[in-house]
Amino acid sequence: MTTLPDWVRKYKTKGVEIRVSGDNYYAYEMTSRWNREKKRADKITGKYLGVVTHDGIVKSRSMGLVRSDYEYGNIALLHGIAEKTIIPVLREIYPTMWERIISYVILRNIQPLPMKSVHYLYEKTYMSRIMDESMSPDSISRMLSSLPEDQSIRVMRKLTEKGEYVLMDSTAIFSRSENMSFLEMGHNSKGTHMPQINVMMLFSSTRLMPTFVRILPGSIRDVSAMSKTMDMAGVEKCVIIADKGFFSSDNIKNLKSRHLSYIIPLRRNSSLIPDPDHFTSVFRYDGKPIKYWKRENDVYIFEDPVLRSEEEKDYLIRIEENKRSRKQFDENEINFGKLYLLSDLNEDPEKIYRLYKQREYVEYAFNVYKNDLEVDKSYMRDDHMLFTYMFLNLLSLYLHFQILNMINGKYSVRDVLLILSRIKMYRMEKGEILSEIPKKTRDLVSDMNIDLDLLRKKG
Repeated sequence: MTTLPDWVRKYKTKGVEIRVSGDNYYAYEMTSRWNREKKRADKITGKYLGVVTHDGIVKSRSMGLVRSDYEYGNIALLHGIAEKTIIPVLREIYPTMWERIISYVILRNIQPLPMKSVHYLYEKTYMSRIMDESMSPDSISRMLSSLPEDQSIRVMRKLTEKGEYVLMDSTAIFSRSENMSFLEMGHNSKGTHMPQINVMMLFSSTRLMPTFVRILPGSIRDVSAMSKTMDMAGVEKCVIIADKGFFSSDNIKNLKSRHLSYIIPLRRNSSLIPDPDHFTSVFRYDGKPIKYWKRENDVYIFEDPVLRSEEEKDYLIRIEENKRSRKQFDENEINFGKLYLLSDLNEDPEKIYRLYKQREYVEYAFNVYKNDLEVDKSYMRDDHMLFTYMFLNLLSLYLHFQILNMINGKYSVRDVLLILSRIKMYRMEKGEILSEIPKKTRDLVSDMNIDLDLLRKKG
């Protein structure tokens, strides 16, 4: 016997039978008649009542013809998250513009499009039913030009909670826009010489959420810019999570002079690394045991036994292939599986390790920022429009991470939004009907606790 979902079961009342066909539910009248021979009642199915929807049992003919349909499920998720996070802040700071802002931010998550095409996406989603915006190219351009920079900074400061550890990192974004002073020539990963800007991002280590973005000329990556960004964001506990290439005595001196905390990996041949004695203890990270040593001269030492085994295996294979020598093996064996972190933070080693590993989230954030949201494909006309564009895309990234933190790796965010786009809202001649929901989509709605009634009250 098929188990009916709760939202369907409530329509299975006295005299109503629910039948299942594929992913759809259909209601019929049901009566009973006493069978003398069998000495029990026989069920008699009567006339067809209609399709069971979230709005009730509906006969499509009674609603008239379908006038249009809208993507609904993906908008219900994004708008529901935004109402609890971004929208209250936008309403306060941009009381006359917040609807256009949040419409643009949500649509960027659905599909990043150039300004000239946004209104086509807007019209096919339920955003057009709950927001009184045109999302024309001119209206978006006016929005990018008119949002005051200081107010956008206020929004980001409100998204950055006081007292939490905030990670800072930066990346180069290449652009072919014109008339922008921030653009300076640089090289991308493929060796192409192109104009670039530098983007600094702050990332909450406790909530795993990007909270602040700042754009700078492409050549500026120094410590003073980091300090200024921290002041602008109003953060109290900021940690610079750098890569090995950042380490130098001058950079460390500058960080200390500006009271900026840091975690920087050291090269395995660094003279700062102390000779490790017996390890202090062990903690687990992603299910693996990690050995650690007591901090000495600001250096934390960690060893991943799984990585150690892999590195040893790789080295032995290279010896067998005559690409490495036994002497080299003896010299490097002590470093197999080890990670050396230089930090001024006097914290528990496990916390230092976890803070450093969260750099992976920051790198993921930059990847989504550049590739999924395609911020490096903008053609903004001036510095102010570019800043606003980067700010609005940060808000889109904020919603992206809200979803990411809900799904625990079972799906990608892109998968979630695509699956939910199958939930349509049909606009009929006499009202609206929510489409039937496929089982996989229905399970996702249940797992993520998505309120499908939220937007229908606004439409």
